[in-house]
Amino acid sequence: MRGRTTAGAAGAAMALLALTVPAAADGTKPDLTRFYTQHLTWGGCTVKDAPKGMECAELTVPVDYARPEAGTIALAVARVRAAESGEGPTGTGTEAGTTPPGGAATATAPKGSLVFNFGGPGESGLKGLGSFTADTARLAPAYDLVSFDPRGVGRSAPVHCGAKAEQDIESSSDSAPADDAEGRKQLVDELKTVAEECRRTTGELLPHVGTINASRDLDVLRQALGDKKLNYFGISYGTRLGAVYAAQFPKRTGRMVLDAVDSLTADAAQSAFAQATAFQKGLETFLSDCAAQGAGCPLGAGTAKATGTLDATVAQLDRKSARTASGADFTSGDLRTAITNSLYAEQLWPTLAQGIATLHDKGDPAVLDEINKQFAGEDAQGNRADDDNSREALLAVNCADDPVRAKDPAAELASLEKKFAKASPMFGPDQVGAAISCTGWPAGTDYIRRIDKTGAPPVLLIGTKGDPATPYQWAAETARHLGKGVVLTYEGEGHGGYTASQCVRDTADAFLLDGVLPAEGTSCARETPPEH
Repeated sequence: MRGRTTAGAAGAAMALLALTVPAAADGTKPDLTRFYTQHLTWGGCTVKDAPKGMECAELTVPVDYARPEAGTIALAVARVRAAESGEGPTGTGTEAGTTPPGGAATATAPKGSLVFNFGGPGESGLKGLGSFTADTARLAPAYDLVSFDPRGVGRSAPVHCGAKAEQDIESSSDSAPADDAEGRKQLVDELKTVAEECRRTTGELLPHVGTINASRDLDVLRQALGDKKLNYFGISYGTRLGAVYAAQFPKRTGRMVLDAVDSLTADAAQSAFAQATAFQKGLETFLSDCAAQGAGCPLGAGTAKATGTLDATVAQLDRKSARTASGADFTSGDLRTAITNSLYAEQLWPTLAQGIATLHDKGDPAVLDEINKQFAGEDAQGNRADDDNSREALLAVNCADDPVRAKDPAAELASLEKKFAKASPMFGPDQVGAAISCTGWPAGTDYIRRIDKTGAPPVLLIGTKGDPATPYQWAAETARHLGKGVVLTYEGEGHGGYTASQCVRDTADAFLLDGVLPAEGTSCARETPPEH
């Protein structure tokens, strides 16, 4: 349900906004009172596999913060209330299902709310909250656990680009562009078409889906939840959102944990190259780990043998695609996608090794095809959920956040192909297309790359040494830009440390619960992942 607004506490709300609201064209501050004085009406959730007790609401925010009268959208919000006993559902006697009106809501959990963003950009917070609560057992008694679908994502005024453009987004991200002039021109033309279709289909919201506005939404949510300061846990892209919030609202920033830290300064080409290099390193670690098992490695004893089995499987698919149970082609690009997906979580490595071996020995891609379907959120027939627009949202948000555009995208692509292939023989040829993915989109904001010493309280950043998607060096880089931050190092593999390591969880929980930051240079040893 759309949150109602009231007129109470207008003066206090406007005082809080004085330094953070964008100026209108005539130099005045837009009136955001009605957004900062709304309260949330909580009800049931229609989210698949939602945990017991999860409640949902809608938060109203302006499409354009500089022109709030021009239109609004509703953001889908979810919470799991603090697991404590007491007079009311969270021990305060507050009426179940509401926060008090007038913008003066009082947080009902002992420490208020802990808001999560699970990454992407494009991941649904409503879906993510349900799957993440199992890892937050120590936090649950102290905090209401909250998440939301950011603007343009899932159930919050989703970005759409039309069926044809959405297919082009998928194909351009899953396969390498042809390394000749005609192939490069075809990719550039497809990217321009995608950008135009996204503009046509999404409409007026599209220029306003970037992280700058998502951060403002986060502050409206903080107020509606009744929290004086935002306590926040961001993962992957969620670290970018958290950093932008700390820069925009330093005095309202509470305890903030950023895990799998994104770069604030890398453009699309730099990010793509860093990721291709990190995924190559992750693949080499996967192969050496498997090979170290000797006869227990399905790919063969010894690194040379395991690597040879993988290379032979790629060559086998380059000659002739395998067939899935549904009759679809399974190509070498699909194999690389399965490897990429599995490198996100070390507990998937045994399944990946068995899947490659089965494909190599029997020509059966079933195991690898299932990995890809699960990561894509697809059913057995390859269909995505109706509210899944993660690919489109990822493109739209990243392009809104990136001010760099190649003057000649085809020439840019040609200049990068050898560099990417040398750094990452397995992933470079596929990843190079991402360097020009914002072709056809207007230049995005440069605000994020200018963040420097925010003035916010110290932040805990978690960097995983073997993280393929957000390379480890980005954690230290972002800490420097924030000004006050401690990097906790996880000496393991995979994307993110909190769910992979008990040591990391204990350290992060101590900060969120008691405000205790680890000493500079603290690290957690690599842990054996749980069985998948």
